[in-house]
Formats: sequence, structure tokens, C-alpha cells
Amino acid sequence: MILDALSCRRSCRSFKPDPVSHALIEEIIKAAQFAPTAHNRRAVEFVVVTDPKVRQAIQSALVAQDFVARAPVLIVPVSDTKIASKPTEDLALATENIWLQVTHLKLGCVWKHVHAEKELSAVRAILGIPEHCLIINVIPVGYPTEKPAPHTDAEFDPKRIHREKW
Repeated sequence: MILDALSCRRSCRSFKPDPVSHALIEEIIKAAQFAPTAHNRRAVEFVVVTDPKVRQAIQSALVAQDFVARAPVLIVPVSDTKIASKPTEDLALATENIWLQVTHLKLGCVWKHVHAEKELSAVRAILGIPEHCLIINVIPVGYPTEKPAPHTDAEFDPKRIHREKW
């Protein structure tokens, strides 16, 4: 059941140094490419970073949080704003598919937001991404050092459901 997979999806900020195979990275990107895009424009592409020096440079550009460079893989979803009609939404949907596939593969990941124009410009420069492309996040991926408990039914709140109107 899909709810079982969703309940196990948790943010991970602590990774083992073990490399993630090229085959697993491709599975993750395949899941991301299956995400819906506005008007089926399919303008999302992905930069996969495994080089430790490049990961360190990206971490330095993103308000230095150690887990960014310690993850063995960084996936950077990128949307071409010359093609996409809803680039932010397309990137968010691709990211969700990445999270679910990462969880399915017993890996861990987290959304590291690219906040300000300064961060965006730095990441673009480090990775050679053109100015007309949007980046909203960097996704560190790797084998988690610990497995957080899954979500439970106790976290479900039916009071947050509004029927017909607020």
C-alpha cells in the first residue's frame, strides 16, 4: 500500500560514507522523471554530484550545513524556465518522487532549500547551470546512519479535513 511507503519517508541528515551505485541513482532519477509536469512540458533535468570537492563547494554556498557535503550524492533538480510553465511546481513534484524512490531503496535524503538569490547564483556557478534555469533545492542522498521511526496513525488528524467549505 502506498501509505506504508509514505509513512516510512523521513528526512535524513546523517549519512554513512558508503557510495550510492550509479544504478540506484538512475532509479531515483527515473522516478523523478515520471513526476507530472505542467502541460507535460518535461522541463526538469537533474545534476548529480558525487565529487567531494564539489559537494563541499555547494555546502559552503548553502549556509554551511555539514550534512550537505557528507552525503555521498547530491541531486539538484533544475527546471528550464524557457520551457516550463510552472517550474517551481514541477521541481516540487520531481522532488517528492525522488523522496519516495529513495525511501523505497532504503536510502535517506532531505530537502535543502536554496534560499536567496546569492545561494542560487553560487550553486548555478558551481554547477554551470544557465541563468534561465530555476533551482529550489539540493537533495543530499545516501545510506542513513540511523532509521527514524515511521509515521503512525496517531499523527493523522481528521480535524484538519474540511468538507465542502472551511
